[in-house]
Amino acid sequence: MADRKPPIARMVLNYKGIDYRTVWVEYPDIEPLMKPHLPPNNDDKFISYTCPTIQLPDGEWIKDSLKIVKRLEQLYPQKPLGLACDPYLEEVLELTEKTIKTIMPDFAPKVAKKILDEASQEFFQRTRKALFGGRTLDEVSAELGGTQAYGKAAPLVERVTELLNKDSAGPYFQGNTVSYADFVWTALLAFLETLGDGSLELLIGADKSSHLAMLEACRPWLARDSH
Repeated sequence: MADRKPPIARMVLNYKGIDYRTVWVEYPDIEPLMKPHLPPNNDDKFISYTCPTIQLPDGEWIKDSLKIVKRLEQLYPQKPLGLACDPYLEEVLELTEKTIKTIMPDFAPKVAKKILDEASQEFFQRTRKALFGGRTLDEVSAELGGTQAYGKAAPLVERVTELLNKDSAGPYFQGNTVSYADFVWTALLAFLETLGDGSLELLIGADKSSHLAMLEACRPWLARDSH
């Protein structure tokens, strides 16, 4: 199950060919659903329970994309992603997390206006207001969003571009070998593409061919993203 976040876990399920069902959960319903099965987040003082989360056929619940993928690698070894030996994964995870935090003032208001249903609006507005130090999402958008947010993220994206261009043999960080690191960055690209309003173009800037090549190469694993 998942809220409308970058679809990393679903990409891995698709890549491995694992049958699954996606359950869309409104924000206020996440905690009541998960609390009987999982402990609260230790690293998020604003939200106790978050997605993505999966329930395995044996009833086990797992949250957090990387933990989910590590478990899937154990249970479904077909088409392994080589987490333990990926030379790019640690840096790509860090760069992606920093990029998301940097551009959040731009995309969070767009999520509220363009994606969320009415049932999630109050929760999302309230928790993001706390996250942004008491600013409403409209205030955040006006004061911190737009091109300035992506300008701050530019050095991070430039480093990702350098990593992508290290191996000219293919569209992935490791050339022709797809890895979890590719899914991490591609999920962010796909998320911004879905938001529209030029968000993706603002992120990747003029030197965008390597990013778009990765996105297109990974698009088959994004195809099943809505059911």
